[in-house]
Amino acid sequence: MKPDIHVLEDPEKIAAYLRDESSAFTGNAERVFLPRSAAEVAWILGQANDAGARVTISGAGTSITGSRVPLSGGWVVSMEQVRHPASERPPVGFEQVHRRDFSFFLDSAGKRAIVPAGVRLSELDEALERFGLLYPPDPTEMSAMIGGTVATNASGARSFRFGPTRAWVNGLRLVLPDGTPCHLARGQAFATQAEGCLAVEGRVWRFPIPASYRMPRTKNAAGLYLAPGMDLVDLFIGAEGLLGVITEVEIALIPRFGHLAATAAFFPTLGASLDFADRLRAGIDGKMPLSIEFFDARSLTFMRTAFPAIPGEAQGAILFEFAYEPAGRHNPFPSAATAMAWRKALEASHALSDWTAIGRDLAEMKKFRHALPEAINAWVRLRMGKLGMDLAVPGDRFREIVRAYEDSAATGVAFVLFGHIGDHHLHMNFLPENREQQETARRRYLELARQAAAAGGTISAEHGVGKKTITDESGNRVPYLALMTGEEGLRTIAGVKHAFDPDGRLNPGNMIPEGYQA
Repeated sequence: MKPDIHVLEDPEKIAAYLRDESSAFTGNAERVFLPRSAAEVAWILGQANDAGARVTISGAGTSITGSRVPLSGGWVVSMEQVRHPASERPPVGFEQVHRRDFSFFLDSAGKRAIVPAGVRLSELDEALERFGLLYPPDPTEMSAMIGGTVATNASGARSFRFGPTRAWVNGLRLVLPDGTPCHLARGQAFATQAEGCLAVEGRVWRFPIPASYRMPRTKNAAGLYLAPGMDLVDLFIGAEGLLGVITEVEIALIPRFGHLAATAAFFPTLGASLDFADRLRAGIDGKMPLSIEFFDARSLTFMRTAFPAIPGEAQGAILFEFAYEPAGRHNPFPSAATAMAWRKALEASHALSDWTAIGRDLAEMKKFRHALPEAINAWVRLRMGKLGMDLAVPGDRFREIVRAYEDSAATGVAFVLFGHIGDHHLHMNFLPENREQQETARRRYLELARQAAAAGGTISAEHGVGKKTITDESGNRVPYLALMTGEEGLRTIAGVKHAFDPDGRLNPGNMIPEGYQA
């Protein structure tokens, strides 16, 4: 029986689903489906197979890589209304939590939750607060839906301490490209040394795991996760919707932090900033920060409009966040011993000054963190836009890539350097003033991305690759992912895609060009 699914066919309403946050991609679609359950998603995919229609899955639209943009037309399936668990009854040990227009299953004692794909991270965080629990992955965009963050293996500032999304996924409910529902629990199904095999309802999907396929030695959001003996759950995390539609996620939780503090420290040289980041990564007095962020001198120049107290001589800043035990029942500040340990570390790295916030003052530190993107966006709106990089490299190659970033000053194109230094992952934003500078920045972008990949790093540590392409040295437009995996890696991914989706109808163009042959 045909389910009662809301379908948009008015071009004006469809237009909201043809872009993402970057506005760098514009698609087209015949219609947009808004299913409310996994069963309805399965029905839509079955109909798409019968009709030979391409299907693009849409989350909250917070991506900047075009992954949700239907460049090839066809149908769009928006997950925004998949906001209640598939099962009417909670599994043993779970209770159902109702919050306004969504619900999920929670096992407070076991620190687990089963969350529908359309629930936004901000909503989930608010709901978990009353139970004293926290979902540790902390992507910058909390309006993202949990299904989208799993599909991209999202990460953020606290990935330094807790790792990316993958580390917190216990299981998935999926709909495979032909409409087959699938439930995968971590620890249930594993690949062999050379092949993965997924069996569902009497059907079998097999895919190769070539020994030549290599993944970065860093946090990564580019390409498929493929490794001998891998847990098959990991195949679908970060797959950008190539292999199936995530409808429900079982996640692990931790107790909520009791007391948080954040410190912004300013340093006289870039080297002193990097040295202090090294100290933080090693831990101070046995304590590890939750996050470690970096801002270069150029970034601080932009931020002074909102925060004029930033020292004029500062050549770098580190913003770090940590949980602590208060000094006493009626004293919310860190203990004297803890405060002294942090103070000694700052002095040893020759900090010019520092600001620390706790309690309500943390809101001001959050404004400090976001002052840079706000200032940059205001600046580029009047110019040529920006060209942003998302590279990460192994720790033993980090100083090398930082030198390469700094050497980019010789191009004459302005830039800022900032981001998740705890993970050896910085964002470099070129800020060209004209088309000539824009082309110069594109060439330098290519050089730096190749350098990061050659160092065992990644070309996309947190944003994924989606439908991004890049112009190579010969002037050809190539898939962005090719810079890291090469032609052989693209063909490996295409082979896995073909195993699950032989007609290439689901999310065409993500990672690999549409029609790419294995």
